[in-house]
Amino acid sequence: MTHHQQQPDQAAANLLARVRGQAPDIRANVRRLAAFANVHACPTAAVAFAARVDTNRVLAGTSMEMPYGQSPFAIGRGVAFEALLRRHGHAELRRVLTVGLATDFTFAAIENLREGYPPNRAGLRMRATVTQTRMAEIAGRPAEPVVLDGAVLQADIGGLPAYFEADEMAIGVGGQIIVGENKSWPVVDGKPTDEDALGAALDQAATYVLLGRRTLEHAGVDPALMSDSIVLVTPRNTGLAPSLHRQDVASRIRRIERLLGAVPDIRETAKSTPASVTFDVVADTTRPEGVRMEAFRQVTDELGRVYEPASCLTSCGFAWACRQCLFAAGDPDLVGGAVARALPGIASLSRVAELGQGAPASTAEVPAAVPLARAGRLYDEIVPAPVPPTAPPTAPTPTPTPDDTPRRTA
Repeated sequence: MTHHQQQPDQAAANLLARVRGQAPDIRANVRRLAAFANVHACPTAAVAFAARVDTNRVLAGTSMEMPYGQSPFAIGRGVAFEALLRRHGHAELRRVLTVGLATDFTFAAIENLREGYPPNRAGLRMRATVTQTRMAEIAGRPAEPVVLDGAVLQADIGGLPAYFEADEMAIGVGGQIIVGENKSWPVVDGKPTDEDALGAALDQAATYVLLGRRTLEHAGVDPALMSDSIVLVTPRNTGLAPSLHRQDVASRIRRIERLLGAVPDIRETAKSTPASVTFDVVADTTRPEGVRMEAFRQVTDELGRVYEPASCLTSCGFAWACRQCLFAAGDPDLVGGAVARALPGIASLSRVAELGQGAPASTAEVPAAVPLARAGRLYDEIVPAPVPPTAPPTAPTPTPTPDDTPRRTA
């Protein structure tokens, strides 16, 4: 690609950096891609993803900040498990690969690409170049088992380069390359303790397979050398003793390929994003919460929002803030797109209640007003109207007797 061809990409990247402002940024990874896939129909989410805005941290310090993050205990367990696999020259990793893949890795070369490179984006770029070179070289002599520890694969995500780090690649297993992923959650009696975590791990490994094939193809090597199956290395039962599980991820690879193709191109996003849009004020922790939330409302009003409770609340750090904006406006989208689509022409939930009670409908409201009025009548028939509470009986006023009659004194 020539310098002239790179200019539009750089211009778009600069524009989206302005959109991001001082908002925390993110590096694209498999979890971020999966989360974006759940909310890709939302224009605000699409612009935030293209601008690499970390939606989980933009609203930090406000009551609308979503509670995302991994337990420090889980992080500590993961660090301990990775250290166990690499201890004594990767002895435990060699053992589980040998037992699980029926290939002797006892004396296999272990090339550690995590060491000797700067811990930044430049280092990832260097490791991606080395990974491609070594994969192409080793693939030409697959009879010798080799493990690339910390291989880095490059991908184009919406027009910007992104780097993905695989735990390991076992090369020379039946003439193929197999991706390995290490996870510290246990498998008890052959069953994972967390099905969602298993699915995420398989998606992660499938992404590495897809990108590995593209890397081989770019190097002029047959991409079919990358196996459709991957290995997960996890603790067995409740300890940390590692065990290996082989899984076929062919269907997940196809889904990940569709997902990568659906990511909006930064050039198109930059071109369609109004110049006034920025998350700068929204992320400014020195400003009062009211100012930040008003800036958020303006951004999302201008870009547009699609709120689906089930997907937004699990995948987007803006979910609570968007819900608050919808609640303040009485917007039907608050209850989800499926319900909102059934209420064409109706501007607010209060108007839904009025039409349900038989209020006259405008021309635009008629399609939704008829079933709403019918539903209101059925509701009134089935649910009895509340009976107003009756006042407790009052005691009768006693009739005064001659003895009770007050006497006037002189």
